[in-house]
Amino acid sequence: FAQSLNQVVAPESRSHDFGVVARAANTEHRFVFTNPFNSDLHIRSVRASCGCTTPSIETDTIPPGGQGAVLARFNTGSFTGQRSATITVTIDRPQFTELQLTVKGYIRSDIVFTPGEAAFGAVPEGTQANRELKLNYAGRQDWQITDISSPVGFVSATFEEVERAAGRVSYKLNVQLKEDTPAGFFQNQLVLHTNDRRLTTVPLRVTAEVEPALQSAPANIALGTVKPGEPVAQRMVLKGREAFTITEINCEQAEIRVELDDTPKRAFILNLVIAPKNVLPNADNPNPNAVQAEIVIKTTLQPAPLRVPLTFTLERQGGQGTAEVAVNTIE
Repeated sequence: FAQSLNQVVAPESRSHDFGVVARAANTEHRFVFTNPFNSDLHIRSVRASCGCTTPSIETDTIPPGGQGAVLARFNTGSFTGQRSATITVTIDRPQFTELQLTVKGYIRSDIVFTPGEAAFGAVPEGTQANRELKLNYAGRQDWQITDISSPVGFVSATFEEVERAAGRVSYKLNVQLKEDTPAGFFQNQLVLHTNDRRLTTVPLRVTAEVEPALQSAPANIALGTVKPGEPVAQRMVLKGREAFTITEINCEQAEIRVELDDTPKRAFILNLVIAPKNVLPNADNPNPNAVQAEIVIKTTLQPAPLRVPLTFTLERQGGQGTAEVAVNTIE
């Protein structure tokens, strides 16, 4: 059991350094938990040794092979200076134990972001979005921002000094999310570079949920082990940003049967019947019975079809046996 705990959260992943952050900045870190056991892993409680950090359970019950998280929020609005905390996570299933996580960081009292992060919220894929923030600094009369760097090409930022007087300076920051931002949840940090030789950089958190024009639930389908031609029922929900119709659903490696409604809607509940075809083994595939395919869905919403990964393992006749299926996922 003790060895398995190292697979829940690896020892090297049990600590996080926030570095130097501004006061009132939205600063948090997710500790990801993986369940290596054959039964559910249940997180009963979390507690922190210091009020500078507030922990919370994002996923209390994690199924076998699944993942969950404990969120640690650095309370930058209430504390300043060097701070650290130990987070104790109590697990009561499959066996009682406790894990300890640590966080630390330096909260600057001379810099305040308003609001505390560049939070874009939900953004339609393929569109540009902007967020404006204010930075207030109190201290050196000659303090200034010299540059803002971004870790990714689809996020950029500009800055403009709007006020300076008696050791106080204010900047207007404009953060831009570009049209080519990939779909899904995005979280990263811009880095503000300053002429302060003691603390030269200040991070600014950026978050966004980029919504694709069309998405499916589930995002991928795994049928498990099936016989060729054996029908398997599967429910799927398709959602779009606007009303649409489905024009075609097909798959090269399986027969798809479904009744389509030609009334435009923003969401469709589809009752699919999927019958895997007897796909010939490929000599180059080390696991020829495990089939990785795609369900191709054409709609009036977008020119490119939506492709939903489909995986299954064929139970062949003639003693060829079966193999485990590897599930593809869409991020």
